[in-house]
Amino acid sequence: MSHRAGDLEEAAASIDAASLDAARKAVLRGCQELIFWLELFCRQLDKVEPEELHKFARALSLTVLGHLPTRPEGCPFCIQHGKSQSCRGCGYAATHGRCDLERSAFNLFIEAFTLLGRAIYQDTEGLRCHPDEARLILDLCISSSRRLTVEMMEDIGSLSTRELMERKSRYLGQMVDALPRELFGLEITEQWQRVKRALLDYW
Repeated sequence: MSHRAGDLEEAAASIDAASLDAARKAVLRGCQELIFWLELFCRQLDKVEPEELHKFARALSLTVLGHLPTRPEGCPFCIQHGKSQSCRGCGYAATHGRCDLERSAFNLFIEAFTLLGRAIYQDTEGLRCHPDEARLILDLCISSSRRLTVEMMEDIGSLSTRELMERKSRYLGQMVDALPRELFGLEITEQWQRVKRALLDYW
């Protein structure tokens, strides 16, 4: 086991069962809410007029991003060491830097993640392909996102703290990959790449 892996294992081992359970439940709730929205988008896709497909793609992408497990309530470290503890004794802070520090692993990720959402929100130039192709891309995005989210829900109940952090990192990367980047401008691809790089140190 590498020194880094050993530090992560030690950090994860410090989390108590109640904090882990609360984090798993919060992530599960987010997944359940996302499934609801994905099914709604799926039912609406065929009814969307061609000139509204780009707006639909933006709404879908922002909804997906908004339901991913990036908040403190889905992190066992934040639950156990945040608020009244002010991060004292937090193993994630010890291995990745305190999340509120400018160059910490989480802050770099959340900054990139936020900028990706902002770039999608501000991308108003319209489709970069034929509407028929756009519908196929959007359908794939919805179906892939749903499958990945269901898989996350099926896994989450049995995950240890270390496994939860690893699984969240993988899920975040998979869901960002599933976004319909082809329908947006170059800035979205650049921000997507930045998120992917930041995820390398998420756990």
